[in-house]
Amino acid sequence: MRAHSGTAIFRVLGRRMLAPYHRPAGPRGRRFPAVLFLHGFPGLEKSVDVQRALMERGVASVAPCFLGAWGSGGEYRFTTLVAQARAALRAAKRLDFVDPGRVAVYGFSMGGWTALNLAAAEPSLRAVLAVAPCGGPEILGPGTRRFLARFSRPLNAPKTDVLLADFRAALRRFDPAKSVARVEPPLLLAHGDRDETIPLAVSRRLASLAPRGTRLAVVEGGDHGLLERRRTLAGLAAVWLASRLRGQRAPIGRKDLRKRTKSSRNSR
Repeated sequence: MRAHSGTAIFRVLGRRMLAPYHRPAGPRGRRFPAVLFLHGFPGLEKSVDVQRALMERGVASVAPCFLGAWGSGGEYRFTTLVAQARAALRAAKRLDFVDPGRVAVYGFSMGGWTALNLAAAEPSLRAVLAVAPCGGPEILGPGTRRFLARFSRPLNAPKTDVLLADFRAALRRFDPAKSVARVEPPLLLAHGDRDETIPLAVSRRLASLAPRGTRLAVVEGGDHGLLERRRTLAGLAAVWLASRLRGQRAPIGRKDLRKRTKSSRNSR
């Protein structure tokens, strides 16, 4: 059976959730290791390049659109993202091409924040990769309301003041600085050193609080979306995730890290 892409439909919190997926080539009925992809706010970057790099390595991907975003039903709420991710994870494991015992999670920005909180509650995950994850209450500032108003336009979201209150509540309840210490699967954080949306200091702090063995990859010249460093990110992410899903512990991506990024290991 040839590789193919499609869209699954999940039922999450009583609403329809669209979940585009990539299935690698292989015999019909085969179950593949898979990665759950969690998009950011509002979700303009879907990390399809990373998904295709994984597919070439025999790893499936499932990339749900959060409620209120990109065709999924319901209303966008930050406070429900973790619950949505847990429900999407359960649904993804039931897909006929996914090996439920070999699933990892990849999250970008707000999706990285969600991935860290999901992993703290789901120790069965094989690996966690959070790219430029959002932090906790410390990231709130005078420009937050304006930022939410601007980027919520493509979403089915509540009015700005309601969304701002919801955002504040989510950051307090699901502060990744508190949840990251409970992450049991192998964890990789990746962050551009020119990120003006989520400061690199957020990932540095999370790495210092995470379990021993956590890696932080700092991508030189990378902005928030790593738009000029996508090849570096896709290669690093695909190799690291595929190796972890196969149970390999050997260091990966060292060539890329030496050439194009700075890397550091948590020595706590």
